[in-house]
Amino acid sequence: MPGDANMLDLIEALARLDGVRGAMLATPEGPVGAAEHTKLQPSAAADVAKTVRRMVVASTTANAPLRELLINFGASRMMIRPVHEDAVLIALLDRETSTTPIRQHLDAALTQHLQAETSEPLPAFGLHEGEEIRELFEGRLGPILSELERVYQRYRQRVSQDPAVARELMYDQIREWLLCCNPSNYTLPLLLDGLAETMLDDPEGRNNFVGEAQGVLRKAGALR
Repeated sequence: MPGDANMLDLIEALARLDGVRGAMLATPEGPVGAAEHTKLQPSAAADVAKTVRRMVVASTTANAPLRELLINFGASRMMIRPVHEDAVLIALLDRETSTTPIRQHLDAALTQHLQAETSEPLPAFGLHEGEEIRELFEGRLGPILSELERVYQRYRQRVSQDPAVARELMYDQIREWLLCCNPSNYTLPLLLDGLAETMLDDPEGRNNFVGEAQGVLRKAGALR
């Protein structure tokens, strides 16, 4: 793979960020950097790399190439970022880690890496707030999503969570919601379930939030 040394430097720098448990590349030859920068057993790293590459290839074949994917696993999550057709970057994160600084770091590092390979200006990688999310808030579901965010932010203030972090957590849940189903009034309860799972640090607030958010959905005709 071109630029292996630079990509290994990127993985090493990524693995040192707060909240990052490890990082590696999934390549046709297998995982790169897993032994040095993750705690995964070689067989597990190979399985993860193979599965991730299959997902990326499948999405490209379906004419819906991935730009970023977040997958939650209990107290952990995995951030997947395709670099080019032969390499996919995988970062293993703590579940509560804000993805914004990690995404910003990757945007800058990957753009610099690709510019060094092509000597041409390239757009930054990453979804940030995401075109799909922006379109959702501007579309017919916008009013109900905005109301859900308002309620979610208010309850997150109970535990002194920064509004920017609360927004990022909500947007992460929206991304996962978009991955599992089509956005509609009928599937909004699944988004509500995901938001509730981010509030395990405040059981009372979580229960009250669910009750109030269900009222919002019911008023919008998303619940009966």
